[in-house]
Amino acid sequence: MKSITKFINKLLKRIFSAEFIKFNIVGGIGVVVNMAAYIFLKDWLSLHYMISGGLATEISIINNFIFNDLWTFRNRNMKMNLPSRIFIFHLSRLLGMGVTLGTLYILVDIFRVNELLAYLIAVGLGVLANFYTSDVYVWSQK
Repeated sequence: MKSITKFINKLLKRIFSAEFIKFNIVGGIGVVVNMAAYIFLKDWLSLHYMISGGLATEISIINNFIFNDLWTFRNRNMKMNLPSRIFIFHLSRLLGMGVTLGTLYILVDIFRVNELLAYLIAVGLGVLANFYTSDVYVWSQK
């Protein structure tokens, strides 16, 4: 029981940290970048919507990496070099997507939760997974 309390306290400390707030600001900017890139690629360059979506997602992932590297986690003395951080960041986004989609499936198909509410909860858990992997693995300290 003591270890669970310690874990919860550590988790709450990280969730209410300046880094977590910055991480979410960067994520919000990433959503805007993603949508702008999608519209530009699809409507202005006339690319197929699936190609536009894939490229827009990659553009926003790169955008989020740059801002998190230069702003959110800039004061850290990182273990990994830049190419390694970029690679691990991309892998960690797959985990976040897995958490989001897995949670969505469980809540909607198993527990019959309203889809919109389920998606909101799933995205929240995906954000926590993304922050955790960024905090612990991508920008891990020496």
